[in-house]
Amino acid sequence: MAATFPAQEDDLFSRNLQKRYNGLVMVRKRAIRGKGAWYWYHLEPILFQNQDTGTAKAVKLRCGLCSALFSASNPSRTATEHLKRGSCPNFRHPEVNYNGIRPKSTKHNLLALPPPLAPLAMVPAFCSSEPVFPSQPDRPQLTQSQIDTAFDLLSEWFYESCGHVSLSTIDHPKFKAFLNHLGLPRINRSYLTGAKLDAKYEKIMVQTKSKLQDAMFFQLSTDGWGKGKKRNNSDFPDVFASISLNLPNGSSLFHKVLFLGTSSPSSDYIKDILWSTIIETSGYDVFRCAGIVADVGNVNNVVLQELETRHHWMVIVSCQSTALHKLLRDFSKDLPLFATTASICLKIIQKFESHHYNGLNICLTQQRPYSSLDQASATISAVENVARLFYKFGHTFTEKVIPVDPSDRELSDVVQESKFWKDLDCFANLISIIRELLQDIKEDRLCLGQCLPLWKELKSRITGWCSRFEIDDKPVMELVNRRFAKNYHAAWAASYVLDPLFLVEDSCGRYLPPFKFLTPEQEKDVVKTITRLTRDEEAHVALMELMKWRTEGLDPVYARAVQAKERDPISGKMRVVNPRGNRLIWETYLSEFKVLRRVAARLVFLQATTSKFNWNQSFLSLVCSKRQSNETIERAQKVLFVSLHQRFERDEFSDEEEKDPELSSCENDMSLDQYLVCKPVD
Repeated sequence: MAATFPAQEDDLFSRNLQKRYNGLVMVRKRAIRGKGAWYWYHLEPILFQNQDTGTAKAVKLRCGLCSALFSASNPSRTATEHLKRGSCPNFRHPEVNYNGIRPKSTKHNLLALPPPLAPLAMVPAFCSSEPVFPSQPDRPQLTQSQIDTAFDLLSEWFYESCGHVSLSTIDHPKFKAFLNHLGLPRINRSYLTGAKLDAKYEKIMVQTKSKLQDAMFFQLSTDGWGKGKKRNNSDFPDVFASISLNLPNGSSLFHKVLFLGTSSPSSDYIKDILWSTIIETSGYDVFRCAGIVADVGNVNNVVLQELETRHHWMVIVSCQSTALHKLLRDFSKDLPLFATTASICLKIIQKFESHHYNGLNICLTQQRPYSSLDQASATISAVENVARLFYKFGHTFTEKVIPVDPSDRELSDVVQESKFWKDLDCFANLISIIRELLQDIKEDRLCLGQCLPLWKELKSRITGWCSRFEIDDKPVMELVNRRFAKNYHAAWAASYVLDPLFLVEDSCGRYLPPFKFLTPEQEKDVVKTITRLTRDEEAHVALMELMKWRTEGLDPVYARAVQAKERDPISGKMRVVNPRGNRLIWETYLSEFKVLRRVAARLVFLQATTSKFNWNQSFLSLVCSKRQSNETIERAQKVLFVSLHQRFERDEFSDEEEKDPELSSCENDMSLDQYLVCKPVD
């Protein structure tokens, strides 16, 4: 009988534990429904069983935030010691900011009010079975891990959106309310610009250096260097230059932004900066720099020529995107009929602006005040906008916007004539030709070998435009040829004939370089370029290999593989399947060309356009302001570096003033009268 006593006691102990566990579970369920203490949202009863007998062995409370185990004898004391007093690393007091700072004078002040209840707490009312909700609305109760993840994503978004999203956004009341609604604590600026930024910056610097060291060669890309112009009566002029690096694998690395002050930089300063950057990025192996693509303005083009003459292994070219923009400006200034039509369009837009037709703003391609633009940009934009409105609304647009006005009879008479609208259609089509080519350049990342085909395509389209609208092509083609001559570089021809993408199949099935499409002068440029890019003792070998390349070309199997194209599912255009195949062919298969292969691999890799950056004016003002401390400027530059690096990885360089397509589109069923909602004049 005595032997049965321990067993009976164990059974009784086990049943008591089971009852205790069931009771705690019931209390917790009631609390979760709003009829119990707040801490049951975080504490969970756990029953431990004997593995051999299956009987209850112990009852514990587990913290749902950190998984710690406690005795179940006194849940209230456990909640006080573990949760309220800060022992749990993942429990956050509602009044603690994300930077970990608790409000002062709440710990030792005996007269201080007790801390508010947690957001999800529901306290039973006295003499009532209904719960009393706290004063602030319910919100999700997040773990520390969830909060950290949320703020990591938020900081990544801020860094990537730098220049478009102001740092002051985090102090906006609506943004704070948004965080609170999601169950997130407040965040301060030091979190975004402190240790997290430093760690992100150092990580990217290590990645950048590693990628650069792995590259056999690279190309320097620089944009800016123009004289600063103030925008919208701001005290901050746009005077900064960007420098990035193009790598053979098709990727690009952001290097730095230079803030130049209020005056245009001198030629010597530009040369010193570019050369010092080459030394810095190449690790003093300057021959790794295959060349430079730059947009330095008309005055400073001589700088590029001097650098190339001094360093024979580099090819230094100007940006072709900028060249087409300048050609468009040439048309607007030097074609009399274009200038006349554009001036009328500018008057129409100015009258449109004076009437404050804000409903039509979404139809405009240019929404900034025309007074803030230079003359050429203003006239080109005016032609585009009037054409856009006319294509949408027809003659009713001018009847509404430009009624017969005795004070402006001349303009009223002009818009009644069909000739004006014919001329408008003519020049809107000309602008469209340039815009389409610019878009192609942006999407395809124009390489050096594509420059001659680009300008050939441009001349063909403009010739067709002249024929279609019965325009004398002589003055138009004079402007095109003049702009072509200003931008032409001898390396264009060399890269064109060495690039396997442009091999032409002859009647015998051989794939030969397209020498037959070059002029005699361009053929000479091929020889000059290859000779200049090789060492003196290897020049004759390179020319012999060039003759072999000219007569034998590339194996048809490899040529067809390099030139293989597929349709882009988004744009519908045919694109090369392997854009880097032309360079890889020279580096791997064409091993018999001992000298020419080194020259060709570098030439076909070089790009002919620079990356354009657009920045929030207030952010640049912060970086460039003399009133800011050195530490503030350094922080802003780190944010700039991190942001641009991530935008390079996404290959995204959109303008903050670009509108979403659905917001800028006029392609809907609204009538002109619905658009013409006048804004009251202040």
